[in-house]
Amino acid sequence: TVGNGVSRLNYPLLDGKVVGCPSHLLEPQRINSVTYSEDFSDSSWEKIRTTVSSNQLISPDGTLNADKLIEDNSLDTHLMWSQNISVSIGNVITWSVFAKKGERNFIFLRDRNAGNFTSWFDLENGVVGATIGVLENKIENYGNGWYRCSITYTATTTVARGRIYTALADFQQTYQGDGTSGVYIWGAMLEQSSFPTSYIPTNGSAVTRSAE
Repeated sequence: TVGNGVSRLNYPLLDGKVVGCPSHLLEPQRINSVTYSEDFSDSSWEKIRTTVSSNQLISPDGTLNADKLIEDNSLDTHLMWSQNISVSIGNVITWSVFAKKGERNFIFLRDRNAGNFTSWFDLENGVVGATIGVLENKIENYGNGWYRCSITYTATTTVARGRIYTALADFQQTYQGDGTSGVYIWGAMLEQSSFPTSYIPTNGSAVTRSAE
């Protein structure tokens, strides 16, 4: 379910398709601390050997607002990261993003500012790959090739910074980019939670969803 900050219904999904009757979605209060959750071209997202092409694909909310994360042509890692986000040591954090394969089939999510927590995700087959240090990871099928990928971990410093990398294969970090290939992304969220709650969009500041 993609949240929109109001009372919502949860539709059970199987392989991205509705398979049953909806139920009320009741969730605790959560804050999406990523300030630009959909506009990855914003300067709050630091691009490292990547560029972003905006509004390239229909996102899970049905709008032409998904961006493409494009590697450069270097032999290195290809990534971008969010602004620094203040967290408390010992708190459980969940970092998530919606992703769809482009020319590249893999991404991995990492937070090295709160510890070296990493998981790879196969966007071709919809499965989690290699994992380093996380408490839990998930890949959830939202249909039309979109997956919500998430990692959950315990903060070891007072600053978190969510990172998104493109990859060629599971457990691979460095590779030769071609300057044009990449993956599609939308809906980034970093919350102090032990599991990914429904997506909270932001546009310039953190947003709080009240408990339901």
